[in-house]
Amino acid sequence: MKKIEIAAHDQTPFVILDKENSIFEIRGYSYPDEALEFYSEIIEWFKEYIKNPNAETKLIFDLIYVNSTSIKFINEILKKLDELLATGKTVEVEWLFMPDDEDMQQLGNVLKDFHKTPISITAKKIGKGNDKQKMF
Repeated sequence: MKKIEIAAHDQTPFVILDKENSIFEIRGYSYPDEALEFYSEIIEWFKEYIKNPNAETKLIFDLIYVNSTSIKFINEILKKLDELLATGKTVEVEWLFMPDDEDMQQLGNVLKDFHKTPISITAKKIGKGNDKQKMF
């Protein structure tokens, strides 16, 4: 299965979907002008992935900001993971947020309430001198 790796830009997150190495991550800002165009390849990748998945799948969302259109596509990704979970595979999502970002924490909780896939909502640990995240 083809690996997807998309570099982060001002309005789009870093994405890596690597079945071979079991790395599934979406990190950064997500408010693309053309969300359908950006997320369609990712949604298609997950549609193919659930046909022949790894025994365990852990997707990490480490988002700083998302707009409502991006949330729609994140929800679609989580629906695919719900389908995968229903087949008996081990699936989990880690939803990371900055300790002072109540909006991202709340979004994680809302998504958790709507999906069967286990979602852990975790404040990121920020160390001294490392209080700003470099995404690109």
